[in-house]
Amino acid sequence: MLKALIVDDEYLVRTGIRETIDWAEYGVEIVGEASNGLEGLDLALLHRPDVIMTDVRMPYMNGLEFIEKIREHNLHCGIIVLSGYDEFQYAQEAIRHGASTYLLKPVNIEELAEAVIRVGQQINEKEADRIQLLKFKDEVDAISSQFWLDLLFGRISDPALIREKYEWLNIAMPTEDKLMVAVISIIPDSVSVADYTTQAKWSAVEQQIRLTVDAKSLSAIAIVRSAPTEWTLICHSNQTSLDFVSALYSFGYAVIANVKEAAGFQATVGFHESPDPYMGIHTSCVKAREAARKSISGLGGVLFESDDERSGPRREVRDALAYIRLHYSDNITADLVAETVHVSSTHLMHLFRKDLNKTFYECLTEYRIDEAKRLLRHTSYRVYEVGLNVGFGDSKYFSQIFRKMTGMSPSEYAKYHQ
Repeated sequence: MLKALIVDDEYLVRTGIRETIDWAEYGVEIVGEASNGLEGLDLALLHRPDVIMTDVRMPYMNGLEFIEKIREHNLHCGIIVLSGYDEFQYAQEAIRHGASTYLLKPVNIEELAEAVIRVGQQINEKEADRIQLLKFKDEVDAISSQFWLDLLFGRISDPALIREKYEWLNIAMPTEDKLMVAVISIIPDSVSVADYTTQAKWSAVEQQIRLTVDAKSLSAIAIVRSAPTEWTLICHSNQTSLDFVSALYSFGYAVIANVKEAAGFQATVGFHESPDPYMGIHTSCVKAREAARKSISGLGGVLFESDDERSGPRREVRDALAYIRLHYSDNITADLVAETVHVSSTHLMHLFRKDLNKTFYECLTEYRIDEAKRLLRHTSYRVYEVGLNVGFGDSKYFSQIFRKMTGMSPSEYAKYHQ
């Protein structure tokens, strides 16, 4: 049975519509009536009718505003506008706002009943189509997810079949760009027994991975939950190998920090470049997963697994960057870090310039300012407190450096991002 709602400020009109038609005979139930748009909206949200019959001119909230509110609340219902001849322009405007049709007052009872049936059936057909489309999308998403899992774990290995799946699922794989597989793994020791049943935390982890991918402008082909505590990212780039690997390291350090902040878990990240989009995906996933495991014992939790380390920053630079990430708030120096990674400070400075085209202190300052921006966005610390927290003992110097690197003062940045 169709559900209908009457909204009109004239009591006699409402009564006439309700009483002069045997709605049950037409398969219609009048679920309520209201004298203005405000009351009508409350009833519509409560009963979710299939059809609403509404006047145009009403107190408190007119018909056009009422229709807008119905659409804002995403109520899937048909709207029949009832208007006088002198309100014809309003009725036309209502159609543009999303009304299904309009009838002129005085309303012909049979015409109104037929309009309610017609509009109600149209809405039900559209709703059925919408539900079917959602089911189809869910099915495609499930098929896509299973395909990626089969590919990542080597359960599908025929290149022709993989190509066919790419085409069917409308997955655009690059032919010229470099293809990279990243595995983001949660360290088991950072997960409590209760955490395994807390879906909100795992949803937060995936959200942070996706947000960090966007923030670092990575061209993601897929982000798949490949294990209960693991996600696999497949992305591509036309950058040089050095630039792409540097961008991935930046992503890795950022996603570790973001996951820790959002869910309290410690993550590790491993990367491996895939030689091709078919047989190479599984092999790269295995090597990226192994890199993520190896990086648990490393300083930074990020490792690029490659047969040729020259494709990215070398071990000394990676370990130095990891030390910066962990100790940026301390009074660290190139000499101290060089000693930690077992090279001379002169050699370390040379490696930074060669691998990253930046000095050690430029990298340290960039990371400190990035952390300062995070604190300014997400905490209520004063400017001098933020400076101290990220390793600047002089708040004036901190403000100068912050303005130089961001184009605004710390207080301006905090206000802009409130």
